[in-house]
This record gives sequence, structure tokens and C-alpha cells, in this order.
Amino acid sequence: MAGVEPPLAPLINGHGRTNGTLNGNGDLHDGISEPAISFDPSVFRSYLLSLLPPILASPPEDLESIFDVDFHDRVSRFAGEGTGVLYVVKKKEEQDVEDAPPTYSYKLTQTLTYDPSHATTLAIIKRGPILDPTSPLATQLHIMNLFGSDETPYESLHALISSAMKPYFEAFAVARGGGKDGDGKMGIPVTKKKFAELELSLLHLQQNVEIPETHLIIHPLIQRIVEQARTSGSRPSISDIPTKQLNDSSFLNTLQSHVNQWIKSIQTVTKLTRDVGSGTASQEINFWLSLERALEGIETQLRSEEVNMVMDCLRNAKRFHATVSFIADTGLRDATDTVHKYNQLMKDFPLNELLSATDLDKIQEAVVLIFGHINRKLRLSPYPIRRALPLVEAISKDFNDQLLRVLTSHRLLYTPYETFERLLSQTMAIFRTWDDHMKEFTNVAREVTRKRQEKFIPIKVIPAHAKLQDRIRYLRDWRKQHEQLAVMTGPTKGLSGVGSEMGTMDMEAEVKEAYEVMKRIDVLDVSTEGSEIWVAAENAYNERVARVENQIIARLRDRLGTARNANEMFRVFSKFNALFVRPKIRGAIQEYQTQLIDSVKEDIKRLHDKASHFAS
Repeated sequence: MAGVEPPLAPLINGHGRTNGTLNGNGDLHDGISEPAISFDPSVFRSYLLSLLPPILASPPEDLESIFDVDFHDRVSRFAGEGTGVLYVVKKKEEQDVEDAPPTYSYKLTQTLTYDPSHATTLAIIKRGPILDPTSPLATQLHIMNLFGSDETPYESLHALISSAMKPYFEAFAVARGGGKDGDGKMGIPVTKKKFAELELSLLHLQQNVEIPETHLIIHPLIQRIVEQARTSGSRPSISDIPTKQLNDSSFLNTLQSHVNQWIKSIQTVTKLTRDVGSGTASQEINFWLSLERALEGIETQLRSEEVNMVMDCLRNAKRFHATVSFIADTGLRDATDTVHKYNQLMKDFPLNELLSATDLDKIQEAVVLIFGHINRKLRLSPYPIRRALPLVEAISKDFNDQLLRVLTSHRLLYTPYETFERLLSQTMAIFRTWDDHMKEFTNVAREVTRKRQEKFIPIKVIPAHAKLQDRIRYLRDWRKQHEQLAVMTGPTKGLSGVGSEMGTMDMEAEVKEAYEVMKRIDVLDVSTEGSEIWVAAENAYNERVARVENQIIARLRDRLGTARNANEMFRVFSKFNALFVRPKIRGAIQEYQTQLIDSVKEDIKRLHDKASHFAS
């Protein structure tokens, strides 16, 4: 019997209809099929009515304004265009009555805007070029909550990058494997760095200390005369002001009042400072850089023709007390000089190299760059040592956070011991790099303090990473001892040969179960609560391991007790040698070590006597 021919896909013409089908002989049969199925906007309406109420915290009846007369056209274009996004905006309306309950309006739009009155903005993004009417919408759309009125965009965007997009990308990179070489060819390390830099930039925008903007008030008459002069291409002069106006005390008093307001406004910037110990290193660096820009903006305004004309008017009226000490009263010159000098240190500060580091190598390189910059620039910049010390402490916090971020991503207790040892060995090397450069910084700080003849202060930095350094050192030793015990109790090495002689306990399983207790905790959490959890977990670990150690000690003593000579004792000791680093086991066999030494001494004496006998 001839086989049944499989059905062939219809040929689709440009109008969504078939031109015909091919038969088994390859002949084309004319035929017209039904039009292609179009997307029904009512399906999208139902989808929104099920999606939006819980997300927007709004009853369905309040959402009717979304489904306006343009809804069908808007959704049809969205469904059929190659790319597209729709935004659902929940806006808080202004209230005429104080303390009235808030009311909201809703709209569906293809244009994204930001306004503080926007309580919520949802982005509905297509995953493909068109919406397939035969597939559920949930599988074809991304939903993203962008921002609300209670937060700045910086906070929301930072949260999206740091808590969603970046971790999702990193999880994908880990899942696909490929190793460093494969990742490098795919550009994954570069993309990771870009994510880290974007996250960092958004964080900086949040942390920046707001420098108040200074806008000098200009009298309308002065403003008009200057604008007229600009239009005519001439230089403005007080001769353009009517003589009567120049001698009008009311006019002059207004100008003098404006100048006094200028002084106060400028002083809010020139007297601005911050506590370097209360924030991050980025905040300190950005503060001085932003302050310099603000002072430059003020200087630009003071050089303007409007300000010069105001001063000319006051000088013409012999009101010198308002003009002679103007610059001195603002403190602008001194502030500008100080900021310029401080920014010899702050400009090109390589802190971002640390904050965007994605692996241990990059962290180590960043530490070298940062201290190289500080130690070199402190000799040139008069930036006070009393500020430099807390600045380095703030950098230590960033250093600690980056190490935690990188090490936590490796899930240390889940990694093979060789990988674990390599990571922690490299981490300890990074700590040594910090300590070495810290010594150099201390010497530079002392040298600079003497040269500047500054008031003596103790040159001491309390590193924020000290607890982490201690934990890393302890964790490394702890796992080394655990690994030795695990190897000795494993199925193919160490104590496996003694078999049932070790009793009924499954030592290998017991050691694994003990290790599982430690895997359940965050071993790098050095907070008070984290340390308490560590102690509790380690105690539980030690209780289980103690049973294994007691079993080993019992058998070890039994074997040593039945040893007939030094050779047999040496064989027993060599069998258990790897476990002698464990204090409990080492203490238990102390007496047998003494016996072994005495036995060796006796053997040496016997050999000596035998040699003497042959010699005589």
C-alpha cells in the first residue's frame, strides 16, 4: 500500500490568503483559504482587567478610562507592529480640598513620561514582533513596574538593575557554563562589567549630596536694558538707565537688597560642608567635585553683564559698603581656592575600579590603583589628613562589600576544595596587598602632617573589613581540617581499610551530615547575628564530628596498645598522620608518642651496644 503523503503548508500571499496548495505531483491547485486570524483587542482588555487591579491596587471599575475610543486602534498597532511597548500610568490627581482621600486617573499610552504625580507606571513589552492570537498573552509579554511617586527614579532604576536584570544575566552566565575562555569569547565579562558600572552610576546619583543651585535675582529694569543691548549688539552701560532712576533711592535700595540676598545665597554654597565619616567614599569624592562645579557656576553669574551693571549703579550712587566687600563677604574666593586644591585628590580618583570590580583579580588591581593615587596626590593636595583617614575607612567599607559580593557568588562551601582553597588563598593575598599599601599610606600621612605642621592626630585607620579578614582566615583553616577528616573517612582512602573494626558508625556519612549543617548558613556574615549563627552551626558540627573523633581515638589507642615495637607503632602513626592536626586526636595519642620515643631510644641503645660489642 502506498504511504500517505504528509500535508504541505499552504503558500501565503501578501494579503493573508493562500495562493493554492501543491499536490503529490507538484501541481499547484488554485484555492482561497480563510483570512489569517487577526488579534482581538477585547482579549487584551480582559488580560489588563485581570492583571492591573492587584498591581495598581485599583478596583476594576476605576480602570475604565484606559479603554477609551482609541483603545482598539492602539492595541491593534501594538499587536501587529514589529516592536512596541505600551505603558499603563496611574496618576494621582490634585485635590481642591485638603486632607481629602486621594483620587487617581489611568491611561494607556505608547509614550513614556515621568512626573512626580505618577503613582505607578507599568511597561508592557512584547517578547516577539507580533502578538499571536492563538497563544496565551502571559507567554508573550514582559511586565515591568518602573517607578512611583514615593521614590526617585534613581532608586527604582537601581533596584531594577541590581535586583533583577543583573542577577538574571549572571544566573544565565553561570548556567550556560563554558568557563572563562568561553565567556570571554561571548563578551560575558565585558557585559558583567557594564552592568556593574551602570548599577554604580545609579547608586552615585542616589548618594550625591545636593548642592543648592544659586540663581542671582536681577532687577527687571537691569534685565531689560541688558537684553536690549545684546539685541542691538552694543555693550550695556548705566548710561542706558534714566538719570532719575539712577538717583531713585527706592530703586537703589532694591538693588542693594538684591546684593545682600546674593551674598546669603552664595554663602549657602561656600559654607557647605559634610561629615566625611557619615557616608560613603563616593559621596565624599562627588561632594567636592559637585561643589567645584557649583562655585564655577556662581562665578559665571558674577561675571555677567547684569551683575556688573548692578554694581556700577551702586558705585555710581556711592554705596560702596555694598560693593567693596562683596566678594569677601560671599567667601567665594577662599572656597574656590580650597575646592580646587582638594580636587587635586578627588579628580580621576579610581574608586570606580573597585566598585565595578566583578572578580578578585579586579579588586586587587583596584586596591593598588586607589592607594597609588592617594599616596601620590596627598603630597600635592592640602586635603586634610583628618579627612583622609575616614575617607580610607569608607573605602575599606567598599572594599569589604565588593569582596563579599564576589565571594558570596561562588557559594564557598558548595565549591570543590581545590576551588575553595584557590579563592581564599587569593583573598588572603588581597588582604596582604591592602595591609602593605596601608603601611605606605600611614607613612605618607605622618610625613605630610609634619610638613604641613598640622595639629598632631593619631594616624590610625579602623578597617571595615577586619572582621571579614578574620572570618576568611578561620574559615580557610576550618575547611582544611574538615577536608582532612573527610578524606580519611572517605570510601577509598585513609580509614576505609579498617572496615567494621571501627564499629557500627558510618563515619563518612556522619562527616558529610556535619558539613551539611555549615552549608546551610552564610559563612561570610560577620554581623552580630551572623556570628551567633556561625557559633551555633559550628557547635552542631563539632558535636557530630566529635563522635567520629571518639571512634577514631578508640581504634587508634587499641592499635597502639597492641603494637609490639617501634616499627609497628610507626606504621599506626603513619596511617593516622593526617588527623594529628586535630587537637582532640593529637592530645589522645600524646602518651603513645612518649612510649614511641622511649622505644626508639631503647632500640638505639641496643644498636649502640651491639656496635660496641663488634668493635671490641
